[in-house]
Amino acid sequence: MHNRELTLSFDAYRTEFINQVVVDRDSDLSKVLIYNLEGRSFSNSFQLEANYELIRGLDLTAAFRYNDVQMTYTSGLLEKPMVNKYKGLLSLSYVTNLKKWQFDFTTQFNGQTRLPSTADLPEQYHLADYSPAYTILNAQITKYFRNWNVYLGGENLTNFKQKNPIIGADDPFGPYFDSSVVWGPVYGIKIYAGLRYTIK
Repeated sequence: MHNRELTLSFDAYRTEFINQVVVDRDSDLSKVLIYNLEGRSFSNSFQLEANYELIRGLDLTAAFRYNDVQMTYTSGLLEKPMVNKYKGLLSLSYVTNLKKWQFDFTTQFNGQTRLPSTADLPEQYHLADYSPAYTILNAQITKYFRNWNVYLGGENLTNFKQKNPIIGADDPFGPYFDSSVVWGPVYGIKIYAGLRYTIK
C-alpha cells in the first residue's frame, strides 16, 4: 500500500527432551530437588510477528508468542514453573524528517505463569497456582544533533508491581523465607535521561 511494505513472519518450534536435569521446586518449597528426567519433557513455541510502516516515518511492530513447556516431576507431568504461557509486544517508532526527533513507545503483555506449589506452607504464605497477566509500557524521546543526541524515557509507566514478592518477608531468618518466586517487576515507574556522543 502506497509503496509501504508489510512483513509477516511465523516461527514454530518443538523440542523433545530425552535426557534432562529436572529442578524440582514443587515437591518441597523449602528445598530444591535436582534429579534426572524420568518421563516426558517437551517445549512447544509459536511466534507471529508483523512489521509495517503506517505512515512515512512511523513503524509498527507487533508480535505474539505462545509457549507450552512441560516436564515430568515426581508428581507427574506439569507445566514448567516461571515460564510465561504467552507474551505480546506492540511497538511504535516515529522519526521526523531529517531524523531530528525520534519517539518510541512499547507495550509488553506478559501472560500468566505457573508458580511452584505452596500448598504445604502456612496459609499466610500460600500463593495462587498462576500469576496474573500484566502489561508494561515503556516510552522514550530522543533529540538528535550532529554527533550526539539526548534522550528522556520511562519504563513500567503503568507502575505495575508484584505484591509481596518475597515469601516469609516478615521472618527473614525463618524456615519459609523464599525470594525466588519473582514473576514480575518489583520496582514501579522508572524515569531516565542520558546523552550519547558518536565518535567517527
